[in-house]
Amino acid sequence: MKKIYDKLLLLLAFLALIGGVVFYFSKSQEAQQQKIKLNLLQPADNPYQPVPVPDPAVKEATWPEPGPQSSGPNWVYDVFTPPKIYLDADGNFTPIPPKPPSEPEPFGIYLASMQRKLFRIQMQGYSGTRDKPEEAVIFLYDEERQQRFSIRPGQANEEAGVKVANFRIDRKIYNDSNVEVVATATILDQRSGKEVKLNDNERLYESAVALVFRSEQDSGVEVQLLVEPTEPQTTFETPAGKYLLQEINLEASSVTVEKQATEDYESEVQLLQLANLNQSTTPVNQDTPPPSPEEENNLNFLLQ
Repeated sequence: MKKIYDKLLLLLAFLALIGGVVFYFSKSQEAQQQKIKLNLLQPADNPYQPVPVPDPAVKEATWPEPGPQSSGPNWVYDVFTPPKIYLDADGNFTPIPPKPPSEPEPFGIYLASMQRKLFRIQMQGYSGTRDKPEEAVIFLYDEERQQRFSIRPGQANEEAGVKVANFRIDRKIYNDSNVEVVATATILDQRSGKEVKLNDNERLYESAVALVFRSEQDSGVEVQLLVEPTEPQTTFETPAGKYLLQEINLEASSVTVEKQATEDYESEVQLLQLANLNQSTTPVNQDTPPPSPEEENNLNFLLQ
């Protein structure tokens, strides 16, 4: 039985081989015929002609100038990058190198002098009693003439240009039992027509303040001002710039000055202290001469 199966398998294999050979030769014959047909094809009556290729026209490229970019007015680069890039004060890119830091601009002035002018008439003392002030003798001093004179309430002195309108003597007792006697003379300044009060305990000054400004950088600079402390807004100018006097502090011997801004620097405000703190804020010749022996004998300062 086994031999029969072997013979059948051998027969099938032989048949498959025969079929493959027949298929191969049939395909080869079709390919040969197709090749012959291709060789028999001829071009048409109009054979192929070469077509000339035109030369391209020469064009010149133009590049527009770059405009300001989003990084700032100085940034004109878009695709290409400059060899060096900087950041300006606003944080924008710029090809312009920043300016090297320079020394701060000097303020340019300092307060050299601050003086208050004494009122032309000062009170030195009096002679009389507190009960009868209208009979007292008042001792005044003329700063302009450098001369002392005496006068009674209600009298006038034409040379000094004053008239005593009123005189009183006040006695003050404090909690610590100290007693202070203050004599006050109300005089009429015949030059200005104003009433002025003088007393024997303190000097009276003009309201205006005389200021002198100088410069350490320029020895030729000297600015003199006569200013009312209540209205100090005064402008002045030096080669170093323009200044505005903003405030006067008589107690601290100082002034506040603003150096106004220019194209090169911003405005600056400084508190200028008197250069020589030992310098008096009043005129040097402010002290009146001491009374003579005869006048001193006539002075009777009542402390009652």
